[in-house]
Amino acid sequence: MIRKLMLAVPLALTLAGAAHAEVPTSRTAIMPPSSKGGEVRVQVRITFFVPGTVDDGEVSFKAQEQARRRLYESAARECDVLRATIAAECRVESININTNRQYGGRAGEGFNVSGNFAFRVTLK
Repeated sequence: MIRKLMLAVPLALTLAGAAHAEVPTSRTAIMPPSSKGGEVRVQVRITFFVPGTVDDGEVSFKAQEQARRRLYESAARECDVLRATIAAECRVESININTNRQYGGRAGEGFNVSGNFAFRVTLK
């Protein structure tokens, strides 16, 4: 029994690590309707890489600003997508943006950028 347990624990940890390594670039989740007449909360995550210099210079700051601008524009367009599909009304509830420098690696030097958006929609 102990021997089986000793074999099962490393296998479970290996599988958990493999599952953790898979990171989606975009995910949408719709929460079940609340008691408020068909309102739901929709969450969207967008992740992308921006190649470029990661120093503290003006070019680097402009690249980060442009990446954030793309995420804000994506959040604004998401309400249009929701209204075209499932929503009668849509409002942005929260936005969380992260920018991380990457010094080399497979993709090269640049920034990993991700945005998490939450929307409150009234269903059609």
